[in-house]
Amino acid sequence: MTAAFGTLVNNTDAPVTVTSGTSPLSPTIELHEVVEDGGKMVMRPKQGGFVVPARGTHQLQPGGDHIMLMGVTEEVKPGARIPFTLQVQGGEPLEFTAIGKDFAGGEEDYQPGHK
Repeated sequence: MTAAFGTLVNNTDAPVTVTSGTSPLSPTIELHEVVEDGGKMVMRPKQGGFVVPARGTHQLQPGGDHIMLMGVTEEVKPGARIPFTLQVQGGEPLEFTAIGKDFAGGEEDYQPGHK
């Protein structure tokens, strides 16, 4: 699995809610947040999606909101071009291309049986 980070920009006069996403790189994409739960930071699906305020931005970053790609079909190497489509509540899908970057994150291991 891997994650996508960046800045969502809304140039309209109304808030925009991103509700889901797709990419040929991954069969499953979830919108995630990182929150404190019982004194620990946990990652979980973001209920209601990402709200980008009118004429504003919404940051996607490590340790915060992000787009999570599960079961990626190939390694993401620096410079790779990854197409995405984001579904917006009540609106047309938004397409963009993300550029792969070298980022080790917390070097987490998500293999079954590991904590």
